[in-house]
Amino acid sequence: MIEGGTVTVTTVVPCEAERAFRAFTDEIDAWWRRGARFRARPDRPSRMKFEQGTPGRFVEVYDDGSGDVFEHGKILDWTPFDRVVFEMRGRDFAPDERTEVEVSFEELDAGTRVTVRHHGWDSLPPDHPARHGLTGEAFLTMMRVWWGDLLVAAGAHLRKV
Repeated sequence: MIEGGTVTVTTVVPCEAERAFRAFTDEIDAWWRRGARFRARPDRPSRMKFEQGTPGRFVEVYDDGSGDVFEHGKILDWTPFDRVVFEMRGRDFAPDERTEVEVSFEELDAGTRVTVRHHGWDSLPPDHPARHGLTGEAFLTMMRVWWGDLLVAAGAHLRKV
């Protein structure tokens, strides 16, 4: 696991862990936001996708007939209904730069607690483009809001289906 600069965001969704895991992984494109904040190439129609298991990848597949794919990262752990861990790279990351996302699914009486831990932000330089000019707690807060926005979308998707 990459240490340092960790962002943690949690939500509870109204379903069992198996359903929450499948929604997060199999149905990711139905809830992962579109636009410049969330896609590597927002100018191109795309689908977000997990190529399941290990080895596997977290990718953005472009729907313009080009066959192009942006690899956000490799899947590091795929434990169905419990957790998925994957690398996360943005379009402005150098080849040796990466962060790591761990998503856990804990079944509760009232649903499933989904917890996202995004590690490794301290490994990026303070002037890295992914930071948008922010450092320290201001940057980590921005990333909490970013993941929070995605988890709200995932929860809304689960409530619709």
